[in-house]
Amino acid sequence: MKNSLIKISIIAIATHLLLIFFGPYIVMNQLDRNIADAIANPFEGCEDTYDGIVGNLDQVCISKRSAARMPNYDFIYTMCRYDLSNGDLYVSMPVPEDERYWVVHVHNNNTNVAFKINNLAIASDTYELLITKDENTTSSINTIKTTEKGTVFWRLLVNTAEEISTLDKQRRSTVCEYR
Repeated sequence: MKNSLIKISIIAIATHLLLIFFGPYIVMNQLDRNIADAIANPFEGCEDTYDGIVGNLDQVCISKRSAARMPNYDFIYTMCRYDLSNGDLYVSMPVPEDERYWVVHVHNNNTNVAFKINNLAIASDTYELLITKDENTTSSINTIKTTEKGTVFWRLLVNTAEEISTLDKQRRSTVCEYR
């Protein structure tokens, strides 16, 4: 009985440690596969979801993917999945004019949040940042030092269905480019 309990404990601890250390990378690799599939095989009406590395995620298109069954219909989402082996990533995004809730997260490839900001901390109508892995990079804009791969993900609150097309046009002015 004692040997069985020790074996079960060792298996449980090993499984737990494997999930803690490798689970986030499995999640992010699955995200890469899902994005590649969405670009290669878009659903009808979802053909313009991705423009380069910028994904303008529509609630209807998100809900058609098996990985995300329950999107929050109060938000529209935009994301840039990046790989800094292509260079530093420059990001420029519009900030809502009104007091509408808007938040940006930069996630490392291990799913940790490296940076977060919302509209209440920004006074201008555009927010710019530079994502780099180089410790010696200096820039006049906010510079985030992070892992080689990751995701910039932002959410914008939608108050009414009528304003979605206006907000969609605004968010499509987002720029994510390697420099």
